[in-house]
Amino acid sequence: MSASDDPDYEVGYRKPPKHSQFKKGKSGNPKGRLKGARGFKTDLRAELSERVTISENGRQRTLTKQRLLVKQLAASAVKGDVRAISKLADLAVSLLGPEDEAQQSVNTLSTEDDAILQSYLRRNSKGDDHE
Repeated sequence: MSASDDPDYEVGYRKPPKHSQFKKGKSGNPKGRLKGARGFKTDLRAELSERVTISENGRQRTLTKQRLLVKQLAASAVKGDVRAISKLADLAVSLLGPEDEAQQSVNTLSTEDDAILQSYLRRNSKGDDHE
């Protein structure tokens, strides 16, 4: 006895009416993505990982397109291109993370604290010599 024949079949949460359920063998999204179709992210990753041969300082080198783009962006930034500098800085911060100034300030002692620490270390090192 199937659920559709069952008079006790209860419609409710996660139990849709039989007439609105997906039919057996029929896709729920017939116009959806085709099998094997690649997305933009996959295409971009494949394109950037392709290798190209360039001539650098009179020598032939093979680099990925991604590496070549980074080299060209860095070269433009070094030449003073403000937009390239800005983009390179944004990429560096987003991918490598900002310098943690808070952590640096925790590790840096004030002059007063440093003097106290030095005094303590001098006193303790003198005590070690006597033992």
